[in-house]
Amino acid sequence: MQDLSAIRQRLQHDLREQIQRVENFENRLRQPGDEDWEEQATQRSNDEVLQSLSVQAHEEIEQIRRAISRIDEGSYGRCARCDKPISQARLELMPYTTTCVDCA
Repeated sequence: MQDLSAIRQRLQHDLREQIQRVENFENRLRQPGDEDWEEQATQRSNDEVLQSLSVQAHEEIEQIRRAISRIDEGSYGRCARCDKPISQARLELMPYTTTCVDCA
């Protein structure tokens, strides 16, 4: 298993990035709309995309926070379903995953 402190640092970095993304989305969504009707329709469409991206970023924030908690608890890298080790390759691709490939 890779050094957990390095994984924790990566997760904390990813967490900060996701929090910044959410703040950027929310700042954009708070901006006043255009007075032009056609432009308002475009902005509403764009706002829906931003809201969707914000929801996804919030979900990733929670996944990252749970992964950091698992590191602190000593259960990081073990499948939540079968309790077998999660492959290093899977953890490198998705450091907040909770399941091995077989259980996913």
